[in-house]
Amino acid sequence: MTTLIVCIRRKPGLTPREFSDYWRNSHGPLIQACPEFKRHLVSYVQYHAVDGHSAIAQMFGVSGDYDGVAVLQFHNEQALKEAFAEPAYLANIRPDEPNFVDLENSLPIIANPVVMV
Repeated sequence: MTTLIVCIRRKPGLTPREFSDYWRNSHGPLIQACPEFKRHLVSYVQYHAVDGHSAIAQMFGVSGDYDGVAVLQFHNEQALKEAFAEPAYLANIRPDEPNFVDLENSLPIIANPVVMV
């Protein structure tokens, strides 16, 4: 499996609550309603930051500057590439991302998971 992990910063001007609501209730359903994109996915999970996450993150020596993490697991690297090249993704999902995400300051990571426990 190939995993795309995206550490997301919310679009400037959105409150954490507005960001989380939009991501969960507007953007998430776009992915759920796109069979052309979903056929490449094993799973799509949204991790929304909890209130006070920055203070907790600082206890671990990190900034806590992200508002959420998206984890998308694909069958393989080719499936990831094909998913993001799907015309339905490009027409319906991709244009929605700037509505709630600070794309320039978010961090995507493509990884192959190694289960340790």
